[in-house]
Amino acid sequence: MPIDEPISKATELFIANRILDSHWTRALDQPWRLGGCLECRGRNNCPQLDWAIELTAEVVSIMFQKP
Repeated sequence: MPIDEPISKATELFIANRILDSHWTRALDQPWRLGGCLECRGRNNCPQLDWAIELTAEVVSIMFQKP
């Protein structure tokens, strides 16, 4: 795939899942808290975690829409 093509929603969801997994498994004393990735250590927020949660919520809301 050429580098200038847009990323599919499935690929974004896969990346978001990896981010969520890293936050869950690396912060064992406080799962889903800051400290789960190298970007957010020692900070009060994590843009990667925020993005992953937002994307997951968006996909779930589409999946559970009534027809």
